[in-house]
Amino acid sequence: MLETAIEAASEAAKLLRKNFGSTLSVNQATHYDLKLEMDVRSQQLIAKIIMGDFPEHCILGEEESTGNPNADVRWVVDPLDGTVNYFYGIPHYAVSIAAQVRKAGTPGTGATTTADATSGDAPYNDSEWETVMGVVLAPEIDELFVTERGKAATLHGRPIQVSNRTQLSEAIVAIGFYKNADTMNSSLHDFGRIMHKVRKIRLTGSAALDVAYVACGRFDAYIEYGIKLWDIAAGQLILENAGGRVQSQPASEPHSFNVRMWNGKIPLHELIDPA
Repeated sequence: MLETAIEAASEAAKLLRKNFGSTLSVNQATHYDLKLEMDVRSQQLIAKIIMGDFPEHCILGEEESTGNPNADVRWVVDPLDGTVNYFYGIPHYAVSIAAQVRKAGTPGTGATTTADATSGDAPYNDSEWETVMGVVLAPEIDELFVTERGKAATLHGRPIQVSNRTQLSEAIVAIGFYKNADTMNSSLHDFGRIMHKVRKIRLTGSAALDVAYVACGRFDAYIEYGIKLWDIAAGQLILENAGGRVQSQPASEPHSFNVRMWNGKIPLHELIDPA
C-alpha cells in the first residue's frame, strides 16, 4: 500500500505544481474557505491510482468518498491541504494520504449497512479504524514524509524525530483556525494564553504540514479545534512514530476532531485549558 500511496501523492503533486500560479476555477467560496476544481481533479487522480491497485478498498476523501463501503481497508485522502494558500499563490500546501484498517470486532466485509460515507455512522465510524500508513508530500519543496505502523517516520527516507525542546520559552507552536465561530473562538482563547509563553506562534494554513513539522522537530506543538480527519490522519501516525504525542477528541461534525499534538516534552498543559 505504501508504494501506491507514494505514487498517488507524487502524481497529484505533479498536477498541482503544473497548475500552481495559473488561473484557477473556484467551485465554491465561503467567507472563510475555498473549494477549487483542482481539489476535485487531484482527488480523482489519487482515487484512480488507489482503486486501480486496490479495487476492494474504500476511500474517505475531502472531496468525495468512493469504493466498497464494507471494506476492511479505507484510504483517507486530502488531495490539496492548504487550498487557500494554493489559490493565492502561497507555496505552502500538501497532499495527504493515509491507509486505515478496520479494528478487530467491528463490522466488516459482508455487513449489510448502507450508511452514507459522509455520515458518522458505521461503516465510517472513525473509532472503528486504525491508521497503518501515512504519506504527506509538500509539492513545492518536494518534501516527502512517510511512515508505516511499527516503523520509523522518515523524510526522504531518513528517520526523523520530534524536537528535544522542553522549555515553553523556546517552543514554536502552530495553531489552526477552523471555519466556524465556536472553533475560532476556542483558538483565539488559546492564542491569547500561548502568545505570552512561547517563542513564536505560527498559522501556516496547512494542518498536514503543521503535524509533519512537529514530527521532524521544526515545530514543537500543533493545536486545532474541529479539524477534519483527512487533514491529519497521515500526519498523526508520522508524528507518533517520530516520538510525538497526541490528544484527540471527536468534535461536533462528522470526521472532525479537537487535537493537540506535540513533542511530548514541553509542558503543553501549561498553555491551554484542560481537555
